[in-house]
Amino acid sequence: MDLVGRTSKLPSREKLGTWTPTNEDMTIMEVTGEFDQARVKQWLETQLHDENAPLSNEGDLKLGTMEQEDKELLLRLLRHYPKLLEPRDGCPPQTTLGVSHEIHTGSEPPIKVRPRRHSHSEQAIIDEQTDKMLVDGVIEEANGAWWFPVVLVRKKDGSVRFCIDYRLLNAITKKDVYPLPRIDDTLDNLHGAKRFTSLDLHAGYWQVPVAEKDRDKTGFITRKGLFRFVRMPFGLANAPGTFQRMMDAVLRGLTWQSCLVYLDDVIIFSRGSVAQHVVQLAAVLERLAGAGLSLKASKCSFASEKLNYLGHELDGAGVRPMSSLVESVKNFPTPTDVTEVKRFVHMAGYYRRFVSDFAAKAAPMTKLLRKGVVWRWGDSQKEAFECLKKALTERPLLAYPDFSRPFRLVTDASQVGLASQS
Repeated sequence: MDLVGRTSKLPSREKLGTWTPTNEDMTIMEVTGEFDQARVKQWLETQLHDENAPLSNEGDLKLGTMEQEDKELLLRLLRHYPKLLEPRDGCPPQTTLGVSHEIHTGSEPPIKVRPRRHSHSEQAIIDEQTDKMLVDGVIEEANGAWWFPVVLVRKKDGSVRFCIDYRLLNAITKKDVYPLPRIDDTLDNLHGAKRFTSLDLHAGYWQVPVAEKDRDKTGFITRKGLFRFVRMPFGLANAPGTFQRMMDAVLRGLTWQSCLVYLDDVIIFSRGSVAQHVVQLAAVLERLAGAGLSLKASKCSFASEKLNYLGHELDGAGVRPMSSLVESVKNFPTPTDVTEVKRFVHMAGYYRRFVSDFAAKAAPMTKLLRKGVVWRWGDSQKEAFECLKKALTERPLLAYPDFSRPFRLVTDASQVGLASQS
């Protein structure tokens, strides 16, 4: 069975790959009990035989507050991984794992979608992005029978994201059922955590190649010609499953014990000293380096006491909604139609666990989303709208569950909602 979960029969004497020994092998300490600085320093001296030069971007690294001795331990570890952490131009190299993204469309005929008309300024952006991806090796010129239109999506900061509309391709693609972790499960795993490191992969999807036989299916057309992706693009139905499966394979044995993985976001957590955190971080960095993956250090933070993760703010006390997203809820204008109600309920619903009796409080608004209900924004809807905004603006703190202790579960139900509280 391979990294993407397929089983296959291989011909005899077929070359599967090459093996090259690394220059150095790092033996990770068994993480049990507390670690003092002296013990970890001795371990680092044993594993890192040579003093590594400071990273070129070392002054820009986000380090948590800690004693100078702990900071020196952390930096000594990070200096061992310049290929992982130092910035690079263009697209990062692809993973060395041999994994690739496949697109299974069965016997469906190729799809061709006419390109959309773009303004002069948009055409300039498309040309610029296409040229850059071509130089970086993300795409290549194509001569296939599949092509899809380019879409430019305006981001909140005013910049533009280059996307391909793969909806028709996704409709005929056999779906990969590999699951993404539940966000609430990941947060519930952090009881007792004191230190957090957040790692963000540099252009994570682009570190995974598209299978050669399926590259034509990623084709897109611009005024400069037809191109196809060499690296896995955003927008493909099974791309999240491919990436999550790869990351789970890379960090198998560490996830849920000392780290959590959600696509290209990895956090390392420790319940003890900074020295222990350094050892746990070393295990993760060694796995990522061994897989040939690259990080975007400007988006990473190391050994912090507080962390933003998947829209939540984490610290030793518990988890609360992230302030920037709460501001979006707070500044949401009064809805004027069903679409805006749906947007608000979806946005607020992401934090429903922080609002007691969320379903009951949101009921006057969710009633408007039912089929056949006539639109009417009355006093009850206005009251529910303001109530939810107020509840989330206070940014309530939820403690992490302690699964070593018994739980008392209190349940309730009504015509508008079900609830339980422990």
